[in-house]
Amino acid sequence: MSNETMKAWVIDKFGGPEVYRVAELPIPTPGEGEVLVKVQGSSFNPADWKVREGHFGSREFPLVQLFDVSGVVASTGAGVTEFGEGDAVYGVTYTGAAAEYAVVKADHLGPRPTLMDPADAAVVPVAALTAYQALFDHGQVTSGQKVLIHAGAGGVGSFAIQLAKWAGAFVYATGSARNHHLMRELGADECIDYHSAKFEEVAKDVDMVLHSIGQDQVSASLQALKPGGRLVAISADPLASEAEAQGKVAIGFSMVPATEQLRKLEGLIQDLIVRPVIDTVVPFDRFVDAMNEVQQGHTVGKIGLRI
Repeated sequence: MSNETMKAWVIDKFGGPEVYRVAELPIPTPGEGEVLVKVQGSSFNPADWKVREGHFGSREFPLVQLFDVSGVVASTGAGVTEFGEGDAVYGVTYTGAAAEYAVVKADHLGPRPTLMDPADAAVVPVAALTAYQALFDHGQVTSGQKVLIHAGAGGVGSFAIQLAKWAGAFVYATGSARNHHLMRELGADECIDYHSAKFEEVAKDVDMVLHSIGQDQVSASLQALKPGGRLVAISADPLASEAEAQGKVAIGFSMVPATEQLRKLEGLIQDLIVRPVIDTVVPFDRFVDAMNEVQQGHTVGKIGLRI
C-alpha cells in the first residue's frame, strides 16, 4: 500500500458474489465530525449481501462493503474532540469497512473493548447495537418479564440472550437442537427447537418477542405475546395492524449507531457480562467465502474479517 491508496473489497454493480473485486482506492479524508480509522477488523451481517443484491436501493459505485469497524484512529476531522490519533475504537460506518482505512462519524464510534483482539471486537457493533435497541429502546424489557428471542445462536440473538438476562428477564430462545447447549450457556432459560415444536405453544404470554426470522413466522410470534406485549422485528414486516387488532404492539426498526450505547456495551464486555459468539475470523483474502457462508445462514454467532 502506498501512502495515498488502500486495498478494499468493492462492487461496481449489484449482483451475486461474482461482482466482488479487490480495488486500490484513495485513502479517504475525514470531514467535519468524522474520524479516519486504520481498520484492523470488520465483520459480516445479513444486510451486507442484501446491499450487494440491491435490496436497499441505489448506491454509488464502486461501493466498499461492510458496516462493522474496529481499529485505531489515524486522524480526525474538524470538531472531533472525543477521539484522538492512536485511540482504539469500534463502531459502525456507512462508507464501507472492508478496506485498510474507513471514515466513520465520531458519534458512530466508541472505545473498543481492550480485552478483545481488534478483529474479534469487530463482530460486536451492528449485532450488539441491534439487540440492545430492540430489547430496551423498542421492546422496553425490564426485570421479571418474559422474552422470546428468535435465532438465539445467531449474531443478534446471541447478544440479545445475554442482554435480556442481564436485565433480569426470563428468556425463551429458538434455534436448532445442536445450538441449545450454546444458548443455555449464554443464559437462555428455555430453548425451543423450531424443527420439532411450535414456539408459540411453548413460549406463551411473553412480554416481548425479538423477531429476526422469516415473514411467515410473524403471526406466530404475535400469538406468543400477552395482551399489551411488544413484537420488535428487524427483518420482516411486523404486521402492526394485526397486532393492534389483538391489543398488542408490533414495531419494525433499523439500528442507529450511538456512542453512548457502544460505551455501555464496551463496559459489559470488559466486565465479562456479555461476550460475542464468534464462528470464525477470516483473513482479508477469504472475504467472498465468508460472505457466502453468511448468506447461507448456518453460521453460529458472527464471522469476522481480519484486515
